[in-house]
Amino acid sequence: MATVETQFEDVPMDMVPYTDAEENVYDFAFGLNWNGVIQDERVSNYK
Repeated sequence: MATVETQFEDVPMDMVPYTDAEENVYDFAFGLNWNGVIQDERVSNYK
């Protein structure tokens, strides 16, 4: 929470990314997929 409270609202990427116990770094946009609209069984109920 201290990282969130000390970040600047108008400065991009001014935070130190989270690093877990196994030295994995979770930087900006980690885990996001920009390949387009999801068209599989995960969203079939919502169409």
